[in-house]
Amino acid sequence: MRRLTKRFIIKTLENLELSNPLRYERYYINNTLRTQKKGNCYQKEILDEENNLLKKEEISEEEFHNLKESSYSEIIRDSYLYLKDSRISIKKYLGKYNGLYRVEVTFTSKEEEKNYQKENWMGKDITNSPLAFDKDLSKLTEQEFQDELTKYLN
Repeated sequence: MRRLTKRFIIKTLENLELSNPLRYERYYINNTLRTQKKGNCYQKEILDEENNLLKKEEISEEEFHNLKESSYSEIIRDSYLYLKDSRISIKKYLGKYNGLYRVEVTFTSKEEEKNYQKENWMGKDITNSPLAFDKDLSKLTEQEFQDELTKYLN
């Protein structure tokens, strides 16, 4: 079952009660394969064309580095949990995507999603933009990324 998630953009993490961050290094090999280092854990993930996770498995550090070498894109981000609402996580992007802070709100039902009122500190809804998923983000040129960021931050 596909998770129900809305995504928003924010300008800063200031004044938010957050967990300690968990660092993700993601490398996209092709449309359906990515590898990642999540904290100290190495994983390989198989996705379908709609970006749904089909399979995740632990891999060795060596396999991770071999896959990383054949990747077309790198995404490094820190993931935080919002301590006032367990449905909310925040991704702070580093490196090439520095400046993007994506808020993800996950719901258990369509009705909950429909009735959700975003927090006053949340910016524009980016759920249907290329900034919403790492897979789409990974395909943007630097200029396309800056254009999207500017469009949603202003």
